[in-house]
Amino acid sequence: MRGSMRAFQTARVLASLLLLALFAPVAFAQSATPDPQRVAAAKELMEVTGVSKQLEEMIAVMGQGFRTGAADAAGQAKAEEAGKEFDAHMKRLMSYRQSMLDDFAALYAEKFTLEELRQVTDFYKSPAGAKFVQAVPELIQAGAQIGIKYSRKAMENPKP
Repeated sequence: MRGSMRAFQTARVLASLLLLALFAPVAFAQSATPDPQRVAAAKELMEVTGVSKQLEEMIAVMGQGFRTGAADAAGQAKAEEAGKEFDAHMKRLMSYRQSMLDDFAALYAEKFTLEELRQVTDFYKSPAGAKFVQAVPELIQAGAQIGIKYSRKAMENPKP
């Protein structure tokens, strides 16, 4: 049980970091009152890129990866127990979903000018940008499998 709890705590931290990486690939500084036009442009960018849907898909993939890793480390029964705790944590975290999205929009608005936000949005509306957005769920899934592959290797060979 101790190993599965440690795995759960590690997964919870990783999940939070992955959420941060998905939504905030920019600096962390924010001003108190971001420009409303820039916030609106940032929200449009987030809508065009499907951030909300990506968030749901990423959490599903993280849950799957967590359960696989927990089963490998502690067995199926403990993995299910830890998986339920992981799901409960994700549910609590996602209760702040809209606030998180609003904060990330403000962060983007702080980091980028209105014109830059519009240019990036225009790219994602282009055929190449739309193709990229459509590929993101597959990339997240494949990336999770790569992470699982190397997590298993690390567990099998604890010495680097």
